[in-house]
Amino acid sequence: MVIRLHKRSDTANIVSMINRDPFHMLNGLTAEAFEQDLDEPGERIRDNTFVVELGQTTVGYFSLCFVERTTHISVYCYGTVDVDWRRRGIGTAMFKFIFARLEAIARQEAKQIHFIHRALTSISGETALGANFGMQVQNSLNILCLNDLHHIKVSSPPSEFEFRPPTLEDAPIWAEIYNNAFGGNKTVESVIHEFQGTGFSQNLYMLCVNETGTAVGLLCATLREIHARIPTLAVKREWHRRGIGEAMLSEILQRLQHSGAVDVRLSVDSSNDAAKGLYTKFGFQEEYQRIHYEAIFSP
Repeated sequence: MVIRLHKRSDTANIVSMINRDPFHMLNGLTAEAFEQDLDEPGERIRDNTFVVELGQTTVGYFSLCFVERTTHISVYCYGTVDVDWRRRGIGTAMFKFIFARLEAIARQEAKQIHFIHRALTSISGETALGANFGMQVQNSLNILCLNDLHHIKVSSPPSEFEFRPPTLEDAPIWAEIYNNAFGGNKTVESVIHEFQGTGFSQNLYMLCVNETGTAVGLLCATLREIHARIPTLAVKREWHRRGIGEAMLSEILQRLQHSGAVDVRLSVDSSNDAAKGLYTKFGFQEEYQRIHYEAIFSP
């Protein structure tokens, strides 16, 4: 087994491998979108993307995504083992490589690293990897799916609100709303990169604005062939409980149905009962869970 740095010539094989797995978070990805994701501003992904080979066969890949925090660096991992090569120790070998690399980087940069492993309960062995390496459960998300887009609950926004597509000039407010809702540190540069990417659609990205033009909520969706995802739905905290989230969800589901989607998936924090209640109202049902495991590497 060889683990080596990714080259552009590997991308077609990696995308094919991802798309053979119906449960992979990036299922439906194109080579162009994969390459764009590697250049996410400030996250060092391209220099930390690796291919796993057995002989001449690509059997896995992983990308490490570095996010600078005030006190540490968070590192997230996107990757997979080919569906025909699972349960053969390849995932374990990948984790040993990742742990050694992050230990070295923590020492070199004299900064603590928090590594997050996002394990899907739908993929055999993923949760065991986290436990086998002594990682601690951080939180979990429920992955929900809506399979009936022909009987969507129609909900209009309050009269003082309207929806409009975002522009590049909206990148600062998009980052602000996202960070306000999720306590994140999304940057304006990251939003601009997203708006200029292949996944951006003026029909599937929306801002909710009030009568003064102030943006109070956002939602984005992606449609790959007939399968849709809603990565983000966020409303500023001071504007909660006004029907804005419900109206945005109703609107995007209608747009997706008109665009040919046959199913829609999204994730919600397992402890967020209010959001789970909203999605249940629209007919979403749980498919599986994504459990976040954490390991900490100190300098």
